[in-house]
Amino acid sequence: MKIISLIAADSIRALLHQRLLLGLMLVSLALTIFFSIALAEIRKDITREYSDDRMAAHSATNQMNQTDLRKFRERMDTASSTTQAFFYGVASFGGSIVSLFIFSTAVASEIRRGTIRLTLSKPVSRTQFLLGKYLGGMVVMAGYALITSVTIFIFAQFQNVELNPAIKWAPWLMFCMQLMMGSLAMLLSLFMHPLIASVLAYFAGNGFYSLHNPLYYILPSYKDFNVFLKVLEGSLINSKDVIFLSLYAADFVVIMLLLALWRFRTKELV
Repeated sequence: MKIISLIAADSIRALLHQRLLLGLMLVSLALTIFFSIALAEIRKDITREYSDDRMAAHSATNQMNQTDLRKFRERMDTASSTTQAFFYGVASFGGSIVSLFIFSTAVASEIRRGTIRLTLSKPVSRTQFLLGKYLGGMVVMAGYALITSVTIFIFAQFQNVELNPAIKWAPWLMFCMQLMMGSLAMLLSLFMHPLIASVLAYFAGNGFYSLHNPLYYILPSYKDFNVFLKVLEGSLINSKDVIFLSLYAADFVVIMLLLALWRFRTKELV
C-alpha cells in the first residue's frame, strides 16, 4: 500500500504541474463569477418588470397584488434553479474532460515516453503502478468535486438563494460518473491512442441507445448520474437512489480496473 501511495503522490505532483489541468481547475472560479453576474442581471430584470407591472396596476385590489407577488417569487425560483442547473452542467462537463485527460494518459503516456521501464526496474509491480496512477487521478477528481461544492455554496451565499434540493447530491454523483469514465478510459488507453480512448469512454454511455437496443444493457449508464434535469425541474433525489448509484459506480470501476490490470500485465512495454 505504501508503494501505491507513493506512486499516487508522484502522479498528483506531475498533474498539478501541467498548465492545462490547472487551467481547467480554475474554471470553477470563473463559473462562480459568470453565473453570479448572470443571475444578478436576471433578478434585476424580473424585479424591474414586476415593479413596472405594480405601477401600471396601482388601482388593482390587494388580492391581485398578492397574486403578482406569488408569480414574482415563482419566477425568481425558476431563474435560480435554471442558473444552478447550467452552473452544474458546465462544471460537470469540465470535470469529465479533466477526468478523461488524467486517466487516459496516466499509464499510456508513461509507456509512450519509456519512463515506465525506469519505474518498474525498482521494486514496483505493474499492479502497484496502475493502482497508484488510478489513486492519484481519483484524489485529483475528489479535489475537483470539492472545489465544485465550495463554489456552488459560495454562489448560493453570494446571491442569497436557496440551493436546489437535487444539487446537494450533484458533486458526489458527478465524482462517481467521472471515476466511471476515467476507469474505462484507462482500460481503453491500453489498447489504443489516449485521445481515441477518451472519446470512446465519453460516448460509451447507454443513454444514446433505446431500451430495445442490446447495447443499452451492456454499456454503462451515465445519464442517471447527471442531475441537470432534476436541478432544472427542482426535483428531489432519494438517498436510496444515491446509495444504489454509488454501489453501481464502485462495481463498474472495480471491473474496469481488473480488466485494465489483466491487459497491463500482458502488454509489452515498447
